[in-house]
Amino acid sequence: MGGSLPDAVWTKVLGTPSVVVPYANVDEANHSPNENLVVEHFYSGIETTCRVIAEMKNIKL
Repeated sequence: MGGSLPDAVWTKVLGTPSVVVPYANVDEANHSPNENLVVEHFYSGIETTCRVIAEMKNIKL
């Protein structure tokens, strides 16, 4: 995870569970001149995140 993700806000401040779903492709080359992202992977990541959040209601804490 990069330093810019606000995960501590959810877990430490609000006391809620959190999940991180990567949307990137393997050759993304973050922050380089040839950085890229496959749009289908981005949409798939959004869909996966929505499904995970929907299932979190079933977690017994």
